Amino acid sequence: MIDFDVVIVGAGMVGLATACALSSTSINIAIIENKTYFDRLLLDNKIAVRASAINSASQQYFAQMSVWEILEKTGRVLAFNSIEVRERQSKAHLTAENSNYQYDNFGYIIENQVIQDVLYKHAATKPNIHFLHDKVNNIFFSTDRGFVILENNKQISAKLIIAADGASSLVRQKQNMTLLQRPYLHHAVITTVKTEHAHQSCARQIFYKDGIIAFLPLWQHNMSCLVWSAKPLEASNLLTMNDASFNRRLTDMTDNILGACEVVNERLEYPLIARFCPETVHNRLILIGDAAHTIHPLAGQGFNLGLEDSKLLTDILSENYLAGKDFGLKSLYCHYQLARNKDTLAMLSAMRIIQDMFDGSSFFKKQVRALGMNIINATPLVKKQLIKYALGL
Repeated sequence: MIDFDVVIVGAGMVGLATACALSSTSINIAIIENKTYFDRLLLDNKIAVRASAINSASQQYFAQMSVWEILEKTGRVLAFNSIEVRERQSKAHLTAENSNYQYDNFGYIIENQVIQDVLYKHAATKPNIHFLHDKVNNIFFSTDRGFVILENNKQISAKLIIAADGASSLVRQKQNMTLLQRPYLHHAVITTVKTEHAHQSCARQIFYKDGIIAFLPLWQHNMSCLVWSAKPLEASNLLTMNDASFNRRLTDMTDNILGACEVVNERLEYPLIARFCPETVHNRLILIGDAAHTIHPLAGQGFNLGLEDSKLLTDILSENYLAGKDFGLKSLYCHYQLARNKDTLAMLSAMRIIQDMFDGSSFFKKQVRALGMNIINATPLVKKQLIKYALGL
């Protein structure tokens, strides 16, 4: 039996961020992760397929754990300063420039592998963080400890287990925790594209009757992470098209706004499902990140939502640890549960409303969409409040 203060199951971006945030205390932390992706090389000129939008609140959290400066030094962080949302073949149009709102920028686009690489290397320097490269076989609890049995039959214990093991969380399944879910009836096709025209640090979304095409601008001036949300059959077709056909389809569907598009990376497909675990806090166990909730990527807020979980949880945990309290008790996290449920449900509702509003091509819906977007575009106060919310301020 090996004993720790905290065990984090899952070394994705949210799990690693949680460990790094806790490492400033003397809390003894174990991270369980059986994957070997930490050994992948981050090539100088090879862009990773997946990228995330980081809002102001997440950037400040990274700065607090002393990794933001390291991220910037990679040269692979792009601050985007404008947003453009439009509907294909419609007058619906919404734009925003950071200079009009006294913000330095609207956020940052960073490849997931860059974030994970920096967090992992930072965590590996901390004497109170220990990596266990194994798989969870079982999990159970006593009144004062949580226990994890690994696949190699080793057993570890902790006052608190934090499950950050993703949307298909094994911990959540082992504990038979309630999960509410509803398919978005979209699959996301994700890849990297090179565009004829420079992205000019602008994040773009193009809606059409069956889906959403998003360009997340990357650190190279004509490279973007493409997130194409489409009906399952269309997504499957996009995945199997040859490169030339895919390029023509993408250029046509984006009305040539960035000129000719060229796919330069593998294409990945993910089914999109809204997930919500209403009780993420139990004695000795807390779920965070995708283990607790998943949302549609159309607003780019999924990772930020997970980091908000991590930030509030680590603040409460550290405070109680320093006060000498038993920080594994459910009663200490009542505020956490209420606050995170409120934010998650608000985001899930917003994603559902937006997707439903843009689904379909009826004359009435097109007119309402155009009117609504153009009113917002012409109303600075409303637009400012929406931007402020997206930035996490």
